[in-house]
Amino acid sequence: MEHARQVHDKYYEAADRALSKVPAAVTFQNKTGVPKVYGAAGVAGVWVTLVFFNIGAPLLVNLVGFGYAAYATVGAIESPGKEDDTQWLTYWVIFGMLNVVEYFTGFLLYWFPFFYVAKLGFLVWLMLPATRGAEKLYHTGVRPIMLNLRNKRIPASAAPAPAATATAATNGSTTAAGSSTATNLKSE
Repeated sequence: MEHARQVHDKYYEAADRALSKVPAAVTFQNKTGVPKVYGAAGVAGVWVTLVFFNIGAPLLVNLVGFGYAAYATVGAIESPGKEDDTQWLTYWVIFGMLNVVEYFTGFLLYWFPFFYVAKLGFLVWLMLPATRGAEKLYHTGVRPIMLNLRNKRIPASAAPAPAATATAATNGSTTAAGSSTATNLKSE
């Protein structure tokens, strides 16, 4: 039991420090006398319960997916470092793709029990700086597909014939088509 108390105190103190930076949470505690950590836990509990029972779940889940991410993105833009910018750019790519897929398959996904609970968990995993899920998913799934599509974009007819390339290389000259193809390949 003592171990459980220590874990509670550890997370309570961390949440209290984080919530002390949120003016609405401080105002809530001052006006009600209820600790801001318990108020936040109550709001989160109601939120998760509504999502669990599918009461306004699409809106609530997308508010989480958009609201916190937008707040963190503005903070990343204003920070001098580039690493947090990368996290949020990759998040928005994944979030956008997820919403497009959900738009076209929503009538099917609605019938899966707890879809919105799973989506909420997935979005939190994508967002959390500790997991950096958006970057992981981007590097393992989205980036290879996009690079593959990008490489297929150059049609074979645009590339010079192998004999023409060899002749141009030995003569030290290039054709207009050869120079534009070389430029296209360098940019990729």
